[in-house]
Amino acid sequence: MSQNTNKINLPWTEEHEAFCYQHHIPPAAKSLWQWLIRQGEIASEIEPDLSQFNAWIEKHRGKAYSHNYLKQMFELLLNHRVVQVVKQYSWQIYKLLVRPLDWLKPRREKNLQNSNSSYNLQPSNDSNAVKESLQQQHSTNKQLLLDNGIYYDDDITQVLHRPTNEIKLAILIFILRGGFEEIKNPEGFIRDCLRGKWWEHPRNYNHLLQAYGNSTEWDELFPSG
Repeated sequence: MSQNTNKINLPWTEEHEAFCYQHHIPPAAKSLWQWLIRQGEIASEIEPDLSQFNAWIEKHRGKAYSHNYLKQMFELLLNHRVVQVVKQYSWQIYKLLVRPLDWLKPRREKNLQNSNSSYNLQPSNDSNAVKESLQQQHSTNKQLLLDNGIYYDDDITQVLHRPTNEIKLAILIFILRGGFEEIKNPEGFIRDCLRGKWWEHPRNYNHLLQAYGNSTEWDELFPSG
């Protein structure tokens, strides 16, 4: 960590503290998050060395974290989408982005408010529009799965009514796991993947990022960012 970096004012707010409290982020992970913020501009690529963070911790705490514990704290930040790995050079050196706090805030409430307003104004029209949209999504998802050799009956709505980007993510994870050669029950695999949102697990997310992060399809796979 350079001397210039030490002089950067930390853009840490009460909202950051609230986020840590809400998501049960421990002090070690919070310290790592704060240290990563100091390494460069938010939402810009940086290449931190976690061994430097551990040296800084040892200087101020008197004892460095174990490698396993430090990796767990980093994966915790990754799991909460605080950081996004662009490239991994070793277990402690990465090219990554530190996400701005606004990006981490849920957007669902605003969408629900807009949706409720629309229903109040035109309940019948919006109800028909929702049904048509759901039917279209159902057909799109079924065809997408069929194109990849996976079939579901129309009544399996817990799969066919999922957002199309989630269907695509489940298919990509199915392929990354070996596809039909390794998985004997693809329909069950896809269903479990959707139910557990396996693409949010750090290891799966990193595999997807490495394989498809530079493709034009990435924004469609993760439309919320």
